[in-house]
Amino acid sequence: MALGWRAARLVAAGASMLAVSCGGKWTTPDRGAEMADGAGGSAVTGQGGDAATACTAGEARCNASGLRETCTSDGGWSASDFVCARSVAVDDDVGSYCVTKADGSYRCWGDDPGGALPAERYQRVQLTRQGLIGLTEDGRLLAAGTLLPDGLPPAASFRATNMWGYKGVCPLFVDGSFAVLLDRTPNVPDDGTGPTMVRQVEGSFKQAFCVFEGLGAGVRPDGSLWQLFRNETFPGEFTEVAFSLRIFCALTTAGGVECFAPEYACGNTGVTACAGPEYPEFSGGPYRSVTATDGAVCAIDAEGALACRRYDGADMPMPIDAGRFTFIEGGHDVLCGVRTDGSGACFRHDIRYLSEMGPFVPVEPALDPGW
Repeated sequence: MALGWRAARLVAAGASMLAVSCGGKWTTPDRGAEMADGAGGSAVTGQGGDAATACTAGEARCNASGLRETCTSDGGWSASDFVCARSVAVDDDVGSYCVTKADGSYRCWGDDPGGALPAERYQRVQLTRQGLIGLTEDGRLLAAGTLLPDGLPPAASFRATNMWGYKGVCPLFVDGSFAVLLDRTPNVPDDGTGPTMVRQVEGSFKQAFCVFEGLGAGVRPDGSLWQLFRNETFPGEFTEVAFSLRIFCALTTAGGVECFAPEYACGNTGVTACAGPEYPEFSGGPYRSVTATDGAVCAIDAEGALACRRYDGADMPMPIDAGRFTFIEGGHDVLCGVRTDGSGACFRHDIRYLSEMGPFVPVEPALDPGW
């Protein structure tokens, strides 16, 4: 990866590309009509299936085209025009959240400093302190308020970050490389390197991302874990990593969840204590995915149910009607997910002393179930 990328601010043209309500809801135009020709991206993981599969009346799922279908009284599946959610994105810094749908449209909840993303089909959009950042279906990173280098290779995923007061983004590229890109404007040192600082991490990854203050971690192709702080490696057979300021957990190939002592940010705040000496333990399983907020670790079990634990190992209850999930992402005090019926859901917890942290409750205002 060349470090000589030219910096370019990517700002959308035309107010028609983005609509905003007084409640801080940001959305792209509805493009459900396009779904007649398919979702234009990968099928929603764990959803859809054989149309002849027996079902229970009223049961809902998403088909391979990204549309919700419901089980009828005679045991068949009937498709609707409801476009299923593809992914959710939670900002680890400010706790805003976005839902991206199978047709590439998105909607975000939170304060946006302004600026629209270009009218594209997105696989993930994140609303950050500095504005919107999106990853298109063909792997291009676009930002409304962040300076990104020109000529980036196709990206597979990304997370926004802040480090040393600078804003930025950490992309995992399709070729397995991983980098931290920091926008240093408006306070750019006169060192000839330009307004964007690039830190490329050595080696290859099959999953990697960063969170608040530039903390990063990932899974190497051999299944070992990598942590940016001290550039540490943990041997093992892992498929997914989950971490926040004070927790570091991973999903094993056997479907277990293991948590480790974090070596960063411990004890520097009186709000949420570091994990330990007790750490979250997840019995049962197997689990399919894992994520973390600034206080809890959550995993999806084989049936799609959520199991959440506080950093100290105590149970972190979810609302009884939380539902079944295919995808989850946590950050700050928010946990969001995509349900098996294609709807999005978000929950929030208090961030106080760990021993006083309350259960997850639905966010207010609630996500629009009809979108």
